[in-house]
Amino acid sequence: MLAKCANPTCSTPLVYLREGKIFMVEAPKASKSSEERVAAMPKAANRIEHFWLCGPCSAQMTLAYDRQHGVQVVPKSLLALRAVAS
Repeated sequence: MLAKCANPTCSTPLVYLREGKIFMVEAPKASKSSEERVAAMPKAANRIEHFWLCGPCSAQMTLAYDRQHGVQVVPKSLLALRAVAS
């Protein structure tokens, strides 16, 4: 259950959903051995994780997924720079 802003430097508690932004992220399940994958029919769905950024944080930041680090809070300006560099 969501309790506070996903920004680790922010301690704003989640009280109302009217301010801020909710993110739904599909997280892959832990890797299984090839035998377990074959035996598991049908394929199990990935789990959905929810994150919330408060109003002030969501105005300046967003969430990004990195395979090595998972979900991270990043400045929106950093994403704009990445898009221009591509």
